[in-house]
Amino acid sequence: MLSSLKIKNFRSLEDFQIDKLGRVNLIVGKNNSGKSSVLEALRIYAANANRVLLEEIALGHDETGLSTYQAQGQFDTTLPFEDLFTGRKFFDEDNNILIADLENSEKSLGITHIFFVEKDFETTDELGEKKNEKRRIVILPNSLQENEIIVADGLLINKGKKVSLIDFNDVTPSTKQLNTESKMITPCSFIPTQLIPMDDLAKEWDTIGLTEAEAIVKKSLQIILPEFENLIFVDNPSQAKQRRRLPKVKLSGLSRPVPLNSLGDGMLRILQLVLKIFPAKGGFLLIDEFENGLHYSVQEKVWHLLFELSIELDIQIFTTTHSWDCIESFSKVAVNKKDIDGILFRVGKSARNSDKGKVIATVFDEEQLYNITQSDVEVR
Repeated sequence: MLSSLKIKNFRSLEDFQIDKLGRVNLIVGKNNSGKSSVLEALRIYAANANRVLLEEIALGHDETGLSTYQAQGQFDTTLPFEDLFTGRKFFDEDNNILIADLENSEKSLGITHIFFVEKDFETTDELGEKKNEKRRIVILPNSLQENEIIVADGLLINKGKKVSLIDFNDVTPSTKQLNTESKMITPCSFIPTQLIPMDDLAKEWDTIGLTEAEAIVKKSLQIILPEFENLIFVDNPSQAKQRRRLPKVKLSGLSRPVPLNSLGDGMLRILQLVLKIFPAKGGFLLIDEFENGLHYSVQEKVWHLLFELSIELDIQIFTTTHSWDCIESFSKVAVNKKDIDGILFRVGKSARNSDKGKVIATVFDEEQLYNITQSDVEVR
């Protein structure tokens, strides 16, 4: 678990710090305040800035990635992943993205813009004859000499003693390079605001079939629909390319199964929340806009479930919201679950002139959370 969090030079989070994190963390704030950027930074941190994830994030925002870099027009000179950096551009120095635990520097993830430069080196072969050969070396932008010619831009990724390089001209890296980048990846599940494709959920269901996890999923669905009895994924008779399998459920008092899609967004949201928590075992579960599809009357029960599973599966949870009902239900559960740290923090621009409007975090402790449950305290 991360006990604290520092993020530098990532999107709007120029110098962002949270001194205390819990096992379950709720992030609140206005639209465009930086809530989703915190989740995105955590995804990158868990994946060690793996190029596959960086590409997914860039293309998901219609930003330049490795696959679109070569195809861009002459007037578009944006480099891959440049939009991830504060100000949407690389600088010559002191522009490293940093995502770190303040309590453990060995867990720090750094992302630095670099140049690849070719240099001549003199070598000696087996016969003792000298010859020159070109080698590609890595240069930091502020260390570039006038006579050095840049052959490619790239990124240097470092986390502890692990180091990997991303060459922007190398669209198809070797298997060895990809394996290097994938080492030490922390398990992480991300649940976006939109519904996850059914085929993806079907794959998750297949991995937990006939296990204790299956029973947890079924119990969770009963939070929304008490008459729920069982779930199965079947082939889609329409054979739609993007939806090959569909979920159907057995309800008490009904002899035939019914499509889960006909039971409302709440059932779909619960299903994806619970199915995606198991791959996060030993790592992070990230949820964007917790309240989506969940009526306020069931949110407290869902929080109870997540708090309990966070301990059972050793997961640290981060989720965003701008719903007062979500804040209130979280606060009630966090106050009652004294053995599990639940932390609420608000993300927004600082009002201090000295901060120059930078995005900061304000943490609410247990006493403040209790006050939230007693009165309508505005924290959003």
